[in-house]
Amino acid sequence: MSAHVLYGDSYLVPRELAQLKADTGTADLLEGNSHRLQGSQTNLPELLSICNALPFMDARRLVVVEGLLSTLEGRSGRGRRRGRGSQPTSGTLGSWEGLAEAVAAMPETTLLVFLDGPLTDSNPLLQALTPVTQVLALKPPAGEALARWIKASAEDKGASISPAAIGSLTDLVGGDLWSLDRELEKLSLYASGQRIEEADVADLVHQAREANVFAAVDAMMDGRPEVALRLLTQLRRDGRDASYIIAMVERQLRLLALARDSLDQGVPQRELGARLGGASQFVVRKTLAQARRHSWQDITWRYQRLLEADLAIKQGRLEPDLALELLAADQAAHTHR
Repeated sequence: MSAHVLYGDSYLVPRELAQLKADTGTADLLEGNSHRLQGSQTNLPELLSICNALPFMDARRLVVVEGLLSTLEGRSGRGRRRGRGSQPTSGTLGSWEGLAEAVAAMPETTLLVFLDGPLTDSNPLLQALTPVTQVLALKPPAGEALARWIKASAEDKGASISPAAIGSLTDLVGGDLWSLDRELEKLSLYASGQRIEEADVADLVHQAREANVFAAVDAMMDGRPEVALRLLTQLRRDGRDASYIIAMVERQLRLLALARDSLDQGVPQRELGARLGGASQFVVRKTLAQARRHSWQDITWRYQRLLEADLAIKQGRLEPDLALELLAADQAAHTHR
């Protein structure tokens, strides 16, 4: 079959396209035989005109259409869930009525590929194209599958990685494959042929610094000013300026407020990551634990003190290090009031 639908994760989809092009010999076509169209900026007659043309001095013609199916996402169903095998209702395809029939009649020399992000099974174009294309849903791996992906990705970069390092990496970064790929690239170079260990992840991965921020906020809220100050000082020694530290603490307090609101509304923990902006499991666990220990009044007070410290630094009334020291002491002292 010369037509494909590849949709799902933004990291996996382009890599699957690259593999498909390698498998079909369409990676190095003449410019006139390789076309890339934006679904929102094309129409059926234009697409058919390109797809039905025979290739020039090449055996194949490649036509890639990006984002077309998502333009019709949510158009069908009207509150009902539809199965993948059911046909879209009349009119739901709009100007794309007849696309499936046209795809089935295209010359074998044309390789047509639709690329898209996550789609629902009720998408009318997905339903219409399923019988006449090879459909591949590319969902990001999770759990053990994600651990295997990290291990394989490290090996592809010429490195090996310990199970503990894999666990630490997923805790800190989450399931974002783009971020994981970047961190594994850095870790592979850093390891220089040695196995990547948990200590390497703690030393090198950017998100690992979030752990110090969480620990500092924990120390403030638990009445441990010495620990909070030590952690904030370490962040300063790492080259982070006061505005960054203030911003990171502010971010954590904002996430804390969202988590507290989610708890009050009875939102399941499995949905909390999405409500916190796609945060990693490390962020979700720490934020949820903090939210269970603190009231709205407490969170609001701490947020106000943080804003006052930020303003004092920006207005030049306090030196950054002194402002952070006073902030840590003030926040920790509030625990015992």
